[in-house]
Amino acid sequence: MAENASATPSASGDAPPALTEMTSKDYYFDSYAHFGIHEEMLKDEVRTVTYRNSIYHNKHLFKDKIVMDVGSGTGILSMFAARAGAKKVFA
Repeated sequence: MAENASATPSASGDAPPALTEMTSKDYYFDSYAHFGIHEEMLKDEVRTVTYRNSIYHNKHLFKDKIVMDVGSGTGILSMFAARAGAKKVFA
């Protein structure tokens, strides 16, 4: 395995750090580059249903609003916001 095979490029466009130079921050953000973590979160019914219910029970906060889902991952929260009545959703 190449030394920096699982590292992702930094926001500045520099080459990814070597695995031996990665910080906890690098490991944290690199973990989201793998689809498995997103599948695991979507299958976490308690988590997903809680997010959905929180948004759907507060539709008045989303109705006709513009929503930006930063770090949207799978986009599930963006879909909940749209279904709750958001005028536009950026994900």
